[in-house]
Amino acid sequence: MMCKQFKKSTYVDLLAMFLLILCVASLAKANENVTINAEEGNHTEQHRETHTIHVASWQWEYVKSPLSLCIFVFFAGLVKLGFHHADFLSTIIPESCVLILLGTIVGAILLAIGDTGVFPDTLDPNLFFLYLLPPVILEAAYSLHDRVFAENFGTILIYAVIGTLFNCFIIGPLLYGLAAAGAMGSITINLTQALLFAALIVAVDPVAVLAIFQEVGVNNTLYFLVFGESLLNDAVTVVLYNTMKIFNEMDTIHVDQVFLGIANFFTVSLGGTAIGIIFGIGTAFMTKFTSHVEVVEPLALLILAYGSYLTAELFHFSGIVSMIACGLVQVQYAFHNVSTHSSTTVMNFIKMLGSVSDAVIFLFLGIALVNHKHYGHAGFIIWTLILISLVRFAGVIGLTFIVNKKGRVRKISYEEQFVMAYGGLRGAVCFSLVIMLRPTGIAGSLPDELRSIFVTTTLVVIIFTVFAQGITIKPLTKLLSITSANKGTVSLSEEINIHVSDHIMSGIEELIGQFGDNQLRVVLEAFDDKYFKRWLQRDPLRKNEEIMALYQEIALQNHYETVTGTQWEDEDEGEDDDDEKEMLVKPEAGDQEKNDVHAPVNPMNIISAVSKWKRRSSGSKRKTFQRQNAGSLKLHNSIYRRRYDHSLTACAFLLL
Repeated sequence: MMCKQFKKSTYVDLLAMFLLILCVASLAKANENVTINAEEGNHTEQHRETHTIHVASWQWEYVKSPLSLCIFVFFAGLVKLGFHHADFLSTIIPESCVLILLGTIVGAILLAIGDTGVFPDTLDPNLFFLYLLPPVILEAAYSLHDRVFAENFGTILIYAVIGTLFNCFIIGPLLYGLAAAGAMGSITINLTQALLFAALIVAVDPVAVLAIFQEVGVNNTLYFLVFGESLLNDAVTVVLYNTMKIFNEMDTIHVDQVFLGIANFFTVSLGGTAIGIIFGIGTAFMTKFTSHVEVVEPLALLILAYGSYLTAELFHFSGIVSMIACGLVQVQYAFHNVSTHSSTTVMNFIKMLGSVSDAVIFLFLGIALVNHKHYGHAGFIIWTLILISLVRFAGVIGLTFIVNKKGRVRKISYEEQFVMAYGGLRGAVCFSLVIMLRPTGIAGSLPDELRSIFVTTTLVVIIFTVFAQGITIKPLTKLLSITSANKGTVSLSEEINIHVSDHIMSGIEELIGQFGDNQLRVVLEAFDDKYFKRWLQRDPLRKNEEIMALYQEIALQNHYETVTGTQWEDEDEGEDDDDEKEMLVKPEAGDQEKNDVHAPVNPMNIISAVSKWKRRSSGSKRKTFQRQNAGSLKLHNSIYRRRYDHSLTACAFLLL
């Protein structure tokens, strides 16, 4: 067993090292403009000139980029460790601020020593979108597998799609109008250029806000509204940015091109979703046959998830949407097939990669703050800060008003609307998108002055939102008394109540002739249990279904004892032992107190009872086991009977 665990841990370490080497290699490739060929020539020439064997030599030029990156990631880990142990600091400043400061310090040191060739001056877009962004998206996709997200999925789509489009097509024309009216001062910008900048500046980064939400403990509805909206917002922003960039390259934009752009928006999103679902189903089907080769399970989950992202990008679809869809399908089906060690390995490994990616992104952001030749335009920066705040508040409040009026059961309060609008921080996505703007000399490029204004303004917006809004959102959340989440694990009785309420509401909707969310959920769950889980899962019977099977058997036993006043045993074929004979025992006086539904029961006894019951599946042993363990289950059986009676009463009342 120790050998097997050692092999698994070794595999995880090797896999982590392999992916980290890929990231480092891509970073080194991005530094091609720092005379790599010249360095290789010098290295070869050095070996030609020196014909003796060296015991040791200094080869800084050969390893400076990957070694510097490893040192930075190591120190970033130390800083994060110290940050989370320093309670006085972590309660005031978000983690994103610390990483930006660390990147700025590293950039300042490199600039001071005059060696700017260690890292590229700017973040390579290919490095960001192909290597750094996928781990962050996959980690977020695994976290979205929650009932609250599914219940609020329609609202999240409205915020992410309609809200992003609203922000883009309001901010862009307003910036253009203010520049044309002379309110910004001296600046030359046309409408397509303003829309291009608006498309990238509306990208929202939820890292700082979600960390604060987790610390404060806000309710799950607000958490997943902000989380889901920001994640899908990034996907919409990338598609919108690419469309606007194509429009900026055109001399004349015809009407048919506008309609093609709208169609492209839907095809990119739907195509990415389809590819992600296909890869997720493939992962589930593959993991059905990995019970004897568990070492392949983490590799299958990670590689196929990353493959869905690359395949979507191959066909010019949305890789972000594809990876989100693939991650959700994997959690729903594939994680059921893999072992606990494999699922834990994947979750911890992807969290580690996400943390490394965040650190590297903020490193380049800090280097850009120090090394980039900034050309700030005060009027453009000030109006951008004002518009992104006002338009986001207007969009959130307006869309929430519509959502609340359209029959939403759980209304979004004004305090939650304020936090959602105030939490629109900018981060890595808009920074990488503005770096992708083409310099002068390339077709469809922006003028150098205007591109510098866009880059500087984006950096100012990121710094302002992360530091100013990120630091103040925590006291605002406490000041507004946002509803907190229920801390602690959900008890078995609470879970039973939730499922019974779902079925009651579904029955009521069916009786009144309205096909609502509850009935849709029950239909989808039944279809999922009947088809998809049987096809994609190795053992589709879930643990709670096993408990339910035991509940039904013991409920029949309790029902027989209540009706006849005797203790019941199953008839056993082919067994003659005295212990297996039917026993008729009158209940004692103290049995009524034992059957009290308010008696405390440890839920762990139920899980233990199920495990023991599965091991005692033969004749008399199972009967004896039922008699010994039935007492610990009487509370939950009584709850089931009461809820069942209540559901029948509710349906009868509606019929009358």
